[in-house]
Amino acid sequence: MIWHIITMMTRSIRAFALLEVAIALSVLGVIAYMGVPLISRIQNWQQTRSTATHQEQIMEALGAYVLANSRLPCPAEDKNGKSQPGKSVGFVPYQTLGIPEKAAKDGQHHWMTYVVQPSLTSKSILFLQDPGISTDPKTIFCKTSATEKFTVNRNNGESCITEPDFAAVAIISHGNSGGYYLDNGTVQPVNSDDPHKKENAARANIFTTKNLQRIGSNIFDDIIIFASRNNLMANWAKCPCKTTD
Repeated sequence: MIWHIITMMTRSIRAFALLEVAIALSVLGVIAYMGVPLISRIQNWQQTRSTATHQEQIMEALGAYVLANSRLPCPAEDKNGKSQPGKSVGFVPYQTLGIPEKAAKDGQHHWMTYVVQPSLTSKSILFLQDPGISTDPKTIFCKTSATEKFTVNRNNGESCITEPDFAAVAIISHGNSGGYYLDNGTVQPVNSDDPHKKENAARANIFTTKNLQRIGSNIFDDIIIFASRNNLMANWAKCPCKTTD
């Protein structure tokens, strides 16, 4: 009789323990189901913030470079980060700018694209003045005109820069859906039907900046920071161009 009672109590304890485990697993499953989207959003936010930080670091380095050299560096041809004369689109020239390699990549650890106005990289701008006149960047860099313009447009096709000023430089993070440089210099194919996404990846001197979106297969996850010639001097070089002669 006693043995029978002990056996029944043991079975009850085991059954109760299994019920608790089942409930706990169910609760954990619900928490995990609800938590995964939240974790994904937090991760995306961190990646976007990291991208913005790196882009800002590049722009500050470009401002300092202009003050030291009165011109902008050409893009790098590959991942070595060394400026390559004659290029206007390529890798960020991080070695030439003296910044870490990781700063040339976005929050997804993909290489970003560096676009520059060719006339602002030419050493010939050092000789635009008469001999004896100061080589102040405000006199040299700010009076250089655009020879081969590239544009940064809004979603509606309007330019983000008002003439007579013009785009000097742009840094593009192409996101996870493709368009970014691979280590070998080729471009990761774009996995999106968004026309602006494809246009940015084509690097054909027309770039569009707009809100991030994911509507079915229409993915736009590019993040672009850009500066006009005057804006670069005012905001990042801290040496505004003169508005009047």
